[in-house]
Amino acid sequence: MAAGISATAITVEQTLQKLDGQFAAVSKAVETGEFALWVGSGISRHAPNLGDIIARALESLRSSAAQPGAPPAFQAALEDALALAKVSADDVAGQLASPFVTWPQAKDIIDALWGRYSELLDVRVEGQADDYMLWEAVDVRTAFDNPPPPACEHLCIAMLVLEGAVTEIASANWDGFIEAAMDRLTGSAAGMLQVVVDPEHLRDGPGRARLLKFHGCIVHAAQNPTLYRHFLVGAASQITTWPTDDVYKAIRNEVVGVATHAKALMVGLSLQDSNLQWVFAAAKAALKWPWPCYPAAQGHVFCEDAIGTKQRAMLKVVYGAHYTPNAADIEDGALLQSWPEQVLLALVLRLLCDKLAFLAARALQGTALAASGPAVAADLAALRDQVAAGAAGDRTGFTNAAITAWSRSLRLFRSGSLPPTGDTYEPLSLTGMSQLGGDANVLASGLGEAAIGLALLGGGQVAGDWTITPSGGAVAQGTLKVRGTWVGAPTTTVFFVRSAGEAIALNKQGAFANDNVVVVHSDDAWAEMHRPTVRPTATARRPKRAPGRTGIVAVRHVSVRELVAGASSMASLTTKFREKAGL
Repeated sequence: MAAGISATAITVEQTLQKLDGQFAAVSKAVETGEFALWVGSGISRHAPNLGDIIARALESLRSSAAQPGAPPAFQAALEDALALAKVSADDVAGQLASPFVTWPQAKDIIDALWGRYSELLDVRVEGQADDYMLWEAVDVRTAFDNPPPPACEHLCIAMLVLEGAVTEIASANWDGFIEAAMDRLTGSAAGMLQVVVDPEHLRDGPGRARLLKFHGCIVHAAQNPTLYRHFLVGAASQITTWPTDDVYKAIRNEVVGVATHAKALMVGLSLQDSNLQWVFAAAKAALKWPWPCYPAAQGHVFCEDAIGTKQRAMLKVVYGAHYTPNAADIEDGALLQSWPEQVLLALVLRLLCDKLAFLAARALQGTALAASGPAVAADLAALRDQVAAGAAGDRTGFTNAAITAWSRSLRLFRSGSLPPTGDTYEPLSLTGMSQLGGDANVLASGLGEAAIGLALLGGGQVAGDWTITPSGGAVAQGTLKVRGTWVGAPTTTVFFVRSAGEAIALNKQGAFANDNVVVVHSDDAWAEMHRPTVRPTATARRPKRAPGRTGIVAVRHVSVRELVAGASSMASLTTKFREKAGL
């Protein structure tokens, strides 16, 4: 991959190359649950950003001050706010009757206040509540009302949670996108995500993951202002006192605990708030991070385009005396130089591929192909990279389509039926990578054999013998479509099923009505059911083969377990698979 490619220009496929190469230890550590996600506004691009909040605050002050007979407190507050941007009342005197967004200086004022948003929210309006700027001027409830659906980043975080890779999320965001993504992908199943806004939430039952919303939650605050409004943190005075204010003590202890015991993957978090710098300093005081860290993953990684002032300050605090003599290496290992959208999607693809490769290797144990796990993994990775290559442009649209296709395939495999909705996500396993080898249910699920079958198809695509495309729609469309690369090659509909029961269920639905169908079985139940107990004698009525050319059998059933048991090498397995499948 080209060196120095920007976080904006880098693709998901190129990000995967980084995760397979320089950041392989980070990838593995994410998969085994060593990393917590630290979430900031950079992943919520469709929520009001700081510019929107600044504009709403200034417009509210302007319009209130412009009202006939308005209390002078609003004009004074407007002047204080503009002074933060080094703009005087005289500079804008001729525009006070016009909406803020129409001012010629509006963009410059917003840019000047971007890094001082917390001071803007701390502007005092005499006679009003301390949080007037956020609650009334910005009108944060209306600003965050009617949010759009979750984006790629939120969906990927939810998938990482459901696959057992992420169990801790610390979020500075007020929005509810992660919660919405979890609700959608689980069909609103209870107990999946423990959301902590109020310290009392720490006593709730645990979920698949815990979301610590240490700056509050607008969803909770809008529903119950009396209970949750005061947990919204945004003003400079709140951020300054957050490390010592008893209101936040219980949650603060948990946040520091996460920074202490888990590595940190920063996704959209700028670290510009001083209380976050304090958190990592407190964590380091409790338990220092080692340097050098090899072969373990580095403890703090940023999905950014460059290491900025705030990130550098945090790294200096975390690594202390080790930082200055090792600054280049520390910063190089801390910078993925890829935005969260690409990184999170790449992590999901890598995790699913690695789980399949692990299960395939376990399915090969005790056979002549026991040493062939890496070859199977390579073919699975090639398929993974092909999928990643399609993740360009609208990555949220891609992610939604991928979730639908993936969940459809797994549901066909597990139950011989389509999922009731295309919105939910079918996890490969709720068990994370580090516990996968001890999950007897997953090991006996047939997923390992399915992964071998998928790798065999992938190997044919790598060799240029055929192309593979995912299927959708009616059940008869199968799991995949395989088409040879020669002129006039037919298209084969391929189903992956766990066992004979799923194949029978599909057949009852008319799924095998197409002329050219391959059903890939993980186990050998179908083969045993259709194996004659006594080989019939060839007669004129029962010849050994039909007279003339018969072409391709309409439905071919292939048992991966049977083929693996009889293979002496990957080459012989590939040959037998192609023969049985008629490819």
